[in-house]
Amino acid sequence: MKTIYKFLAIGLCGLLLLGINACKKVEHSIDDQIVSINESTVSTIQIGKKLKVGFIAMNVNTFEFSIEKDGTVLLTEQIAVEPNQNITEKEFNIPLDESYIGEANLKITYQSGGQTVTKTHPITFEESNPQMFVVGGSTGAGWEPTNAVAMTLYGEDSKTTFETFEYLTADGGFKFLPTNVDWTGGYGLGDTPGTISQDEEAGNLTVPINGFYRIRMDAENLTYETLKLSMGVIGDATPGGWDSDTDMTFEGGKGTYVWKVSLNLKVGKIKFRANDDWAINFGGTPNEITQGGADIEVASAGLYDLTLDLTPGAYTAKIEKK
Repeated sequence: MKTIYKFLAIGLCGLLLLGINACKKVEHSIDDQIVSINESTVSTIQIGKKLKVGFIAMNVNTFEFSIEKDGTVLLTEQIAVEPNQNITEKEFNIPLDESYIGEANLKITYQSGGQTVTKTHPITFEESNPQMFVVGGSTGAGWEPTNAVAMTLYGEDSKTTFETFEYLTADGGFKFLPTNVDWTGGYGLGDTPGTISQDEEAGNLTVPINGFYRIRMDAENLTYETLKLSMGVIGDATPGGWDSDTDMTFEGGKGTYVWKVSLNLKVGKIKFRANDDWAINFGGTPNEITQGGADIEVASAGLYDLTLDLTPGAYTAKIEKK
């Protein structure tokens, strides 16, 4: 009976809208061949970065992806689509090539119904930020430039001041490198305390004792500083409230970045900070911790394991109730 009513409804639809005795239903077939670039794909990126592009594909085994600028193909790759996988993401290494800088298009080309279909997604490539790295026997990287620890820019609009957090040993020494390819342009010990030099004969930089440090350098003024850190957790969810930190314990040595503590928490908020002071503090969300980030919510009371991971470029936290 439901089927009869369905056909009657379709027939009436045709008579009322088209004025004829038949109704033709028009829609996309599930067999149509379609490929699109996901709208969440970025529209601006610096050269030298990894570009993630999301694709949505139906009934297409392969398609061509390219980056084109002013009629020139800068990059091209044939993409294979896994069976029954309609959504896929690919990562492309954008080289430190100034010919990319400016407005360009991400382009996909595929076959559908015997025709070639082309779609584009506009993107702007920007000049890359300067880079700086730490390398040396005092670090987990050792003296191999390709293993060097990346630093990040700090300071408003600065292109010359860099910092990172790293466990350093008193023996071994370290230096700064503007590249993680070789020793070209490296910075070592300057002539006066707190200064650095690009002299090829410059000695190693050192710290007085083993520990977890914030390392900073200024490539313009040729200065550097190291600050030994002890991390803690604070907030109205902690036993000490906003007035007193609960100390955390560093786990590991060179090449590790994890601080931990177990404690009872109340419903409220917490943050992580260094040396019982607000000059260096961390907040945000567990998957994306940032310096100066927002308070972290604790939704229920209980015993928690807290973990702060300050791996360069990917600060995270775990807040796990036992």
